[in-house]
Amino acid sequence: MLYPTRKTLASCFLAAGALFSPLNTAAAQSIGSPQVNINHQALAADFLNRSGFDPEGASQVSVEQLLERSFFTMRVGVFDLGLSSYAALSRTNGDNFALLAGALLEVQAQFLEWLGPKAPGIKEAEKDLKTLRSYFKKLRGNAINKLDPKQTGDVMTLLGASKKALEAQERFGRYMARGTALGLDREDEYVDTFLVAPGRRDFLELLSTFGAISPPNQGVYWTNDVATWTNTYFNDISVVALEFASLGSTTGGAFAGVSMNSRTPTGMQQQISQLAGNAMIDNLFGDKIPPSLAGALSVNLVVEIYGECNTRVDGDLRARRTQAREIFVPGGLSEGGILPPNLADSRWRSEHGKDHFLVALQSSQAAGASEAKKKHEKNGCFELMDDREAKRMVVKAPFLGTPAADAPPVPDDFWGDSLEFYRSYRTGFIYWLRTKGQRSKKSSEAAFAAYLTQLAQAANGADSLEATFEEQYGKPLSAKEPSKQDLEGQFLDWLSKL
Repeated sequence: MLYPTRKTLASCFLAAGALFSPLNTAAAQSIGSPQVNINHQALAADFLNRSGFDPEGASQVSVEQLLERSFFTMRVGVFDLGLSSYAALSRTNGDNFALLAGALLEVQAQFLEWLGPKAPGIKEAEKDLKTLRSYFKKLRGNAINKLDPKQTGDVMTLLGASKKALEAQERFGRYMARGTALGLDREDEYVDTFLVAPGRRDFLELLSTFGAISPPNQGVYWTNDVATWTNTYFNDISVVALEFASLGSTTGGAFAGVSMNSRTPTGMQQQISQLAGNAMIDNLFGDKIPPSLAGALSVNLVVEIYGECNTRVDGDLRARRTQAREIFVPGGLSEGGILPPNLADSRWRSEHGKDHFLVALQSSQAAGASEAKKKHEKNGCFELMDDREAKRMVVKAPFLGTPAADAPPVPDDFWGDSLEFYRSYRTGFIYWLRTKGQRSKKSSEAAFAAYLTQLAQAANGADSLEATFEEQYGKPLSAKEPSKQDLEGQFLDWLSKL
C-alpha cells in the first residue's frame, strides 16, 4: 500500500515545537475547509484518459506505470524532476521546467560548497556541475514542447544532448545519490522524485489520480482541503504546485491560482529549492538530522543561492491580515480562504531572510532581556506576540537539543509567532555556526564541513546529532542554562552583540 508520507520528514519537529504536517508542509493553513467542491473522480478520469489508462481500472494502475507513461523526467543529481507530458506542451511550462532543473542543481552545488575542497571526488563533480549548468542555461521550452508526449523518458536523452552532457548527468547523479561527497559511497543510488504541477488544475488532477489508483488514500486526496495545498507526498514522491491557490477569485474556483513569482522574481525556484533541500538532507543523513534542523539547513541553502528565502514552506503559514492581524484573509472566504499575495509577512520575515533573520531575532532578544528575572538569563530570553500583536510573553533558552525537551508548551494565541521564532532561531544558529562558530570564517566553514561529514558517517542514528557536535566542536550543543561553555550559549552571546 502507498502512504502519503515522506520518510523521516513525516515526523513532528522536536524541541522547537514547530508543527510539521506530513501531508502538506507548504500549504497556507486556513481555518476550516474551503468553500469549493472538487469533483475528484472526474479530474482523475481526465488525467488517466490522457495517459492512456482506463479510469474504471484505476486501482490496478501502479505509480510506476503512471510515471512511465505520463511524465517527462530529468535526472539532476540526487533528484528526478518530472513534468507531465501534457503540461509540457506549453512553452512556458517547458521554460519553467528548465529553470527548476537549474534550481535543483544549484541546491546541490551550494551543499557541496559547504563541504569544501576536501570532499571526496569534488573536483570531478565541479566539472560535471559546470557542464550541466551550461546545458540547463541553454535549455528552452520550445524544444521540450516539441517532444512527442507519448514518448516519455529523460528529457536530456530525448533531446539528444551531447555525449559530454549525458556523461556528466549520469556521473553527477551517481556521485550525489551515493553520498560520495560525504564519504558514504552507498552501493545503491537513492533518488528523490519531484513532480511539478504548473497550474492549480494540474496539481488537483494529480492528487485526484493518486486517490483513484490508491483507494485507501482517498480520505487524504479526495477532500476539498487539497484546494489550498501547495505540496504533498505520495509515498516518497514529492508533488509541488507552481501556483498558490487563490480561492478568493470569483471566476476560477478551485483552479484559480497565482504564480509563486508574484511575490519575488525567483519565488518558484526558491520554493522548490527549499523543499528539495529538505529532501536531499533527509536522503543523505536520514534520522541523524531531525526535520527541524533539516529545515534550517535548507533555508540557509536558499539564502546563499538567491540572497533571500521568501517562501511559504514552513513557519506560520496561516493567511493573516496586514493591519488587524486577523485570522481571515480580507476578501476571502469566511472559513479562511487563501489569497497568498495578500499574506502579511510577519515581523520575522520583514527582510525575507536576507539577513538570515538575525535582525528580528535580536529585536526579540532585546525585548525579552528587559523582562528577564535574572541577569544571566538576559541573552536567552525572547519576546513573542499573540496573533493580534496585543499581548506579549517571554520564552527562555535552551531551544536546541535535548535540554530544550522540557520546555513548557506555548499558549495557542502565541503558537503562530512561536513557529516563526523557532524557524528564525534555527536558521540564524546554523548561519552563525557555519560562519562565526570558530575564530575565523575559514575555520568556521572547515569545522562545519567536518561536522556534516562526521555526522553522515555516524552509525548510531538520531543519537549521533548531539554527540557529533561535542566531538567536533569540543562543546555540547546546549545546556539547561546556556553559557559560553556550549554552542547555543555562544550563539546567544554573539547575537546580543550584533
